[in-house]
Amino acid sequence: MAAPMDTIKGFLQGWRPFAELEGHPVGKQGVLAVLGANGVENRREQLTKYCDLYRLHGVYRELKMLRDGRNEKAERFEALATLSAAELAEAIGAGTQKDLMGLIQFCFEFGRHEVPSKHHIMREFLLTLFRLKVGDPDMKYTFFGGGVLYTDGGKTHDEMVRDFARLGLGGGQPLAGGVISRKDTLSYTLDISSTAYRGTNDPKLVREALLRWVRTTGGDPDKLIVKTVTR
Repeated sequence: MAAPMDTIKGFLQGWRPFAELEGHPVGKQGVLAVLGANGVENRREQLTKYCDLYRLHGVYRELKMLRDGRNEKAERFEALATLSAAELAEAIGAGTQKDLMGLIQFCFEFGRHEVPSKHHIMREFLLTLFRLKVGDPDMKYTFFGGGVLYTDGGKTHDEMVRDFARLGLGGGQPLAGGVISRKDTLSYTLDISSTAYRGTNDPKLVREALLRWVRTTGGDPDKLIVKTVTR
C-alpha cells in the first residue's frame, strides 16, 4: 500500500490547478509542506510559514481583534489544519476528494479561488504594520488607487512607486504618502504630510482604506484607533 503522501503527490501531479501554481505566493512547496505535516500543530506551523492570511489571522488572535461571528476563512483554515494526509489519501483512493480539493484551493487561494495580487500586498503591509513597536522609527508608506497601501523598508516614496510598478500593479501616481507610527497596542497615527502628494492627499480616504482592509482580512477594525495628522 502506498504511503499517504505518495498517493497525494501522485494525484496532485495530474491535477491542473496544482500544475499551474508556479509563481503563486504559496507555490507547490507550500501546499505539500502543509499537507505532509504530521499533526495539527505542525500543519498550523506550516500554514503560518506559507500563507500570509493565516499568518495575519494569528496576529489578530494575539491582539484579540480577530472578527467575531462567522469568519469563513478562519473556519476553513481550521478544517485544513485538522485534515491529515491519511484522510486526504483515503478520499483520493475512494474518489471522494472533490470537496477537499475545494478546501485546499480556498485556503491557499489558487485555481478557482485565486485573489488579485493587491490582496497579498495589503496583507504584507498589515503584517509589517502590526510588527511595528511603540517607539520604533516611523514606517513610511505610499497610498495608491484602489485603496492599496504599500511599504518597503526605508525606501523613498519614489522607490516604492517603481517597486509597485515592477510588481505588475500599475504605474499610476500615488494619491498620498507619509509615515505611520504606533502609539499603543492598538493605536496608530497616520501622518499624511508628504509634500510630493499634497494635491491629492486625503486623510479620510487613507484611514478608511486601512480599516477596510483590516475587515477584509478577518480583523475587527473597531478595535483599532487610527488618527490622522496633516501639516
